[in-house]
Amino acid sequence: MSLEVVKLVGAVAIFVVGFIGALVARRMTEQPGDGSALSIANCLAGGIFIAAGLIHVLPDSQSQLAVAFPSISYPLFGLLATASFALMLLIDQVGHQASVKEQNSVVSAAVLFLVLSIHSIITGFALGIENQSVAAVALLIAVLAHKGTASFALALKVSPVSEKARQFLGRMIAFSLTTPVGVLLGLWLLNQLSGSKGPMMEGLFDALAAGTFLYVAIFEILSQEFRKHGHVNAKLVAMILGATLMAVVALWT
Repeated sequence: MSLEVVKLVGAVAIFVVGFIGALVARRMTEQPGDGSALSIANCLAGGIFIAAGLIHVLPDSQSQLAVAFPSISYPLFGLLATASFALMLLIDQVGHQASVKEQNSVVSAAVLFLVLSIHSIITGFALGIENQSVAAVALLIAVLAHKGTASFALALKVSPVSEKARQFLGRMIAFSLTTPVGVLLGLWLLNQLSGSKGPMMEGLFDALAAGTFLYVAIFEILSQEFRKHGHVNAKLVAMILGATLMAVVALWT
């Protein structure tokens, strides 16, 4: 199976996982539980994201940008990752302040939708434009591990502000499509680029994806999950297991 086919199958799987996560959240709002299993799964995804960003995506960005700009010794990959991390934080904080000021759950839901959608599109694009098989598989694993829980968390915010089921489904379908759309755009651009432009764009979006990986893992997943009481050891083990999985995958890089 070619890498392109793997990406296309992965894009479909990402959509399905995201939409299922939304449906599960909708159901759980009607029949709430303690959410401990979801918290542990979230921590597993957080560990995967951190390790995927630092072990796979960021080093790949460094190597690709070195090919694209051989005369530049400045660590552009680190600068771009830092910029994307800061941008995600800025959007989140501005939106959070607006929602607190207006005491508006609609604003809060919209901000979370925006942050997660930007992250999803950038990540999908990075997956689509990635031409290294192992790095692409690592990216796909990270996205699949997180898409369902991200969709679940977003659905919990969107559901109360969606008056009709059709509104809820429309919003969650749109979010579930963000990563697959990014994958398709990345694949299209990869087929259009030639020469040094390919490594340049791949390095650029890998760095941006690494920054969003770290932001989502730290602020949207781990910090929230470890603030909750209970199952701390299980969450820590899950996070370490997720990171270990990505570290083991790196053996074939």
